[in-house]
Amino acid sequence: MNISNYYNLGCQQSNLDFVDVRLNTDNLLFVDPRLIENLQTPLAKKMNKHLEVFWGDLIKNVKSKSFDQADYLLSGLSEPNETRLGFAFSKHYGNSVGYKLRQKIAQTIYNNIAVKTGVLSHFSDIELFFEDISSDRISDMTTKIIKSVLIEYTQEQCKLHKIPMKKVYQKDVFDLTTSKWVNKSVELPEYFGKPIIFIPKNIVRLQNSAGKNINCFYRYAIRQFISNDTQMLKDVSASGKEGKILIRDIKSKYPLSKESLSNWSIKFGKLLVDYKTNHLKGRLRVLADDEIAEIVYENGYAQVG
Repeated sequence: MNISNYYNLGCQQSNLDFVDVRLNTDNLLFVDPRLIENLQTPLAKKMNKHLEVFWGDLIKNVKSKSFDQADYLLSGLSEPNETRLGFAFSKHYGNSVGYKLRQKIAQTIYNNIAVKTGVLSHFSDIELFFEDISSDRISDMTTKIIKSVLIEYTQEQCKLHKIPMKKVYQKDVFDLTTSKWVNKSVELPEYFGKPIIFIPKNIVRLQNSAGKNINCFYRYAIRQFISNDTQMLKDVSASGKEGKILIRDIKSKYPLSKESLSNWSIKFGKLLVDYKTNHLKGRLRVLADDEIAEIVYENGYAQVG
């Protein structure tokens, strides 16, 4: 049962602005803060503002050792089941950022050299440098931070498609002006008494995209920076003809780790900027309707009427 047929919208994913999620199971799509950062639509800019304010306040509090306030900010990042994205039906409610992980994230921010030096200044880059931040978790965190924007978006789409809404109670909605989590009564559509929040289809990615992004950043660093640094190459064992150092030799000496990515981003000040502007930007793309349909419909578009 998808949003489209539950509400008899008479259209398919290609005719909808939001993800036409199945309402009673997981939809393995994930909100991507990098897409939000890259898009220049008014909606994306509003979402990105929430991410910037949250991330800036979190870093400020950790750096000033205001750990109670930092923990308060992180405490609102429980799992947002209303979107039906990710593993909402496969996991226990609210286990996205538990107390232990909140402590770990705060300590990582406090100790991470990329944060200390200002290299890691965008929320969308944390998956490159932080352990335990998977595509599922960063999606949940992003969704909770931009939840107020998504509620407004859902309301607009409901009015557009004449979808009925009811007053529902929503906990932990991030208030941009106060940097507080607030509880409020809002109008949202429901499915068997449970509220639904719509997600714009141009901000979601597939499950394995986060891993690909990390590996892509690693390969870029190796090829564009490490392989041209004589200091880092001096201890690399060459396996090529006539003593030539091959890319595989460099990778063997410097295997992928998020700690290494942090250190390299400090050593090579242009690494992250160049990766995002020269390499990633041209490859970052919005999913096609067919790709989303393969996830949210049983057989692509086949059973959607």
